[in-house]
Amino acid sequence: MRSIKHRFFGYFLAIIISIAYLIYRYFILENVTDFHREILVTTAIGLIMTAFAGIYEIAKNNGKYFWLTIKCWLFIPNKLVYVSLSYLIRIKLPGTERYLLVKGSKINQYQPVGGVYKLVGNKNIYKDWQASVKPDSKNPKDLRFFIKAKYLPDVLRWFKSGKDREVGIWREFQEELIDSGVLKSDNFKSIRAEYLYSKENLLSEQTRFKNETYHSLVYNIFNIELNEKQLQELTNLEQNKLFTKKYAFVTEDEICKECFNNSKIKIGQHTKHII
Repeated sequence: MRSIKHRFFGYFLAIIISIAYLIYRYFILENVTDFHREILVTTAIGLIMTAFAGIYEIAKNNGKYFWLTIKCWLFIPNKLVYVSLSYLIRIKLPGTERYLLVKGSKINQYQPVGGVYKLVGNKNIYKDWQASVKPDSKNPKDLRFFIKAKYLPDVLRWFKSGKDREVGIWREFQEELIDSGVLKSDNFKSIRAEYLYSKENLLSEQTRFKNETYHSLVYNIFNIELNEKQLQELTNLEQNKLFTKKYAFVTEDEICKECFNNSKIKIGQHTKHII
């Protein structure tokens, strides 16, 4: 990534120098020699064309992150950014159009099953990106941390690659629904999950944490495909009770309103991502 950054600034510098020379050649220089006409002008134009082609290649490779990358490199390289890379699981009960949520462990609200991904393997984000852990984080393997903005493009590209990180969603499903006793392990020995889409909120101005300037949140959204036994268990659960201290079945309208039970109980704002 560092070589890409150096290339970009090299192209940018080449464009500035070449344009400055052409302005000098056509608007200031009076006694123009053949060396200027045939060599330097041609070279300057060639450098501009090559540099623009190189910048286009970088922009194409960075895709939708190109302007974010430029912002991080040029304007806010040392601003502190809180990064959270996680997944949410959509569990929708057919027929009732209700969604299954669980009670949050840290915040008094109901939210989708899911959580932050974890590092796998030998990836060292603290060395590679000078990352620092969230103050209340008990597990340095969790992918929520603070970095300087200049490293954010690297983080996003690495995360999208799926390398050296958790890619499955079973861990949180098991912890929040099976280990908690909401669902029976007999019917949920495994699940079939379909990746739907990703939701991103990048470089939003936040001040939740000390010295923080920006939040960058990425959610991968998955849908659970229920087999007959699993569907029957969820149906029985919903018919028995719409909500308890561990779970809740809520409607899309309640998710949009961010509350249910006559507006007495809060639903996490990020729950909207699973609709």
